[in-house]
Amino acid sequence: MKLVLAALLASTFSLAAFAQSIPEEQPLKLSKREEAAKRLMVEDAYEAPKGILFNEAAYLAGDTDYNDFTNVIVINKAARGPGAQKLRLYTNRRLVLSTNVSTGTEELEYIGKFKGIVNGIFKGSRESHWRHTTRGFYNIKRVYNYDYRSGESKFMMPYAMFFNDKRGLAIHQVPPDIVGGEANGVAALGSRASGGCVRVKSGPINLIHEAVVRADKGHMPVIDSRTGRQVYENGKAQTKVGFSSIVIVEEY
Repeated sequence: MKLVLAALLASTFSLAAFAQSIPEEQPLKLSKREEAAKRLMVEDAYEAPKGILFNEAAYLAGDTDYNDFTNVIVINKAARGPGAQKLRLYTNRRLVLSTNVSTGTEELEYIGKFKGIVNGIFKGSRESHWRHTTRGFYNIKRVYNYDYRSGESKFMMPYAMFFNDKRGLAIHQVPPDIVGGEANGVAALGSRASGGCVRVKSGPINLIHEAVVRADKGHMPVIDSRTGRQVYENGKAQTKVGFSSIVIVEEY
């Protein structure tokens, strides 16, 4: 019996020693592309959840916190399905335009050191970025004419109307100078194809731009980007001087 116990103890100690001798599994080192994806492909806290954000019935009835805006521009950034990759323009509670668009591909554009140098000399992004179109409610903040160019990539962004300055996102015409030319960009409308901005073909973009410029600025409600509700501070409704046009980006 003593011999059996001794053998069992010896076996236990041997197994413990063997287990300790096995090196701990080290976490796999991420590639530079994977590190960039982990760092960049993170939604901002102000983004609205997926789903329908624009309550058309309530808007047409004059019963939303953004009814004071002259123009409401609604974009469905979904990749597929009824209404996917569509923009609708409402002016004074009337639908005046519906057109195909291209929003961000929702993929990482990885820019290595060499490509960043080349892009800096010629055209294109100089740093890796997530080709992401943010969901939510955004006041239009800056408006430009046909000859506007991206300060980062140098590509043309005709009639750019910026709605998210943090991400550098705007509604604009398909760039005439993109790779493959404007015709390729127009052919891609109706599918995700951009770096994050909302591309529109010539014609509809002129109507949208004209509507935004014509509506001009005023004391507009400050709208929560996640909920679409007016922001209150100390019980007082907040307003701010800005364009009388709001962009709603949804995904359903």
